Amino acid sequence: MKIITLLLIFSLVFACSSNGEVTTEETFSFDDIKKIGFKYSGDFNTEFQDSIQASFGFYKGREIAFLLYPSVEIATTSGLKDAKDQTEKIENTEKNIHHGPNVEKYKCRGGKFSPGPVKKLKPFYDNEFGLNGILLLNNYLIFSEKNYGELGRFGPCVRREPLYTNFKIFGNLAILTEPLPTEDDTDTNNFLEQIASSLLN
Repeated sequence: MKIITLLLIFSLVFACSSNGEVTTEETFSFDDIKKIGFKYSGDFNTEFQDSIQASFGFYKGREIAFLLYPSVEIATTSGLKDAKDQTEKIENTEKNIHHGPNVEKYKCRGGKFSPGPVKKLKPFYDNEFGLNGILLLNNYLIFSEKNYGELGRFGPCVRREPLYTNFKIFGNLAILTEPLPTEDDTDTNNFLEQIASSLLN
């Protein structure tokens, strides 16, 4: 009985670093991720050079993403860089752009409402009068470089920020999550620790 107790204490000490963060040297598969209740939605269009899979979906009511790497070592190098790229928030340099150049998924924040993720209206119009056959009477307002042709769910995009603002490198994974409007940075990081803990159970 004493041996089992000592083993449990040792495993808890090994799993947690001195600052209370959950750590591990384990490698996880996508099946391991799905077992915790992750609901897969899709894959990133971005090609992460060393990643074997990059998927996003939902867990406990919010969007999260997993970038999987072949080893823990690669996750702590390439994974760290990729996670930083996808969560990079910058000062306003051009109109409503508040994210780094490599961010794929972003969200409009700062308005009266809290709209969901938005997508750029790319200028793939097939003639000078319309967008794929749809007549637009004011093309300039749609495709002007000054407003980037972006609309949130409730109107113009006030501040375009990364959808995922926080991340955690855990084993061979980079875990990214969006924040809830009601929580601060500490709460968001605590949610990441919950995800990490659930992967160990």
